[in-house]
Amino acid sequence: MKQGRSVKLILILFICSSCNALFDISDENKFVKCTKPNSCFEIKIEGSIIDKAKNDSIKNIPITLNWVNPTSSFSADNTIDIQYSNNSGNFSFLSSIDTSFFSKGYYLNVSIPIKNDYIVFPRNTFSIYNPTDSIIKNLKYEFYPKTRLLIQIIRQMDDVFETFSVSHTFRKNFGYVDKTIHRNFNQYDSPVNDSYNVETAANIKTYITWVKTINSVRYEKTDSIICKQNTQNIYKIKY
Repeated sequence: MKQGRSVKLILILFICSSCNALFDISDENKFVKCTKPNSCFEIKIEGSIIDKAKNDSIKNIPITLNWVNPTSSFSADNTIDIQYSNNSGNFSFLSSIDTSFFSKGYYLNVSIPIKNDYIVFPRNTFSIYNPTDSIIKNLKYEFYPKTRLLIQIIRQMDDVFETFSVSHTFRKNFGYVDKTIHRNFNQYDSPVNDSYNVETAANIKTYITWVKTINSVRYEKTDSIICKQNTQNIYKIKY
């Protein structure tokens, strides 16, 4: 048993030393530095973090810039830099990177910690494959306080529809399709009365849209609800 553990430990140490050799690591702060003048590029990344429900900035959020290789099952600490959002919610990186890593399958990753009580839009991480991409000048992390919404659909009409769908959104031009019912051979493929417990943002409007298709004609309705945290939010659709 002890011998097996020793072999595993040696293997792990060997892998770690090999990975560290791949990057030029500063002993002082353990950050990756570029030491190859022919491939060094000074990249500037700027962004902001905002609480959309309060329309206010969020300070002191750590933002990490690091290299990622999606084909590698093990990677060393390949962090380039860590910054924090300031009182205005803004952050920036000015770092010298080794661009040869792009050709080796690596990409840059800008990420913030996952906060379970918030929805982060579009996500908590941005991937950068081109150091001159315009997106790096305006990265935006939008925080929305998270809550749950119970959408109930209740069948009351006797119309014969081809499809019926329900979706919700708390942002423009982005939404979640919660349910679609199809009619096949005079039967519906799911219960006509149902409920869906969905994730949404608190303290701002959640827009709920339902669409019914009858004889290839589309009928659409949209309504809204402001959901609260730590309470049972319910919206009923009678169709």
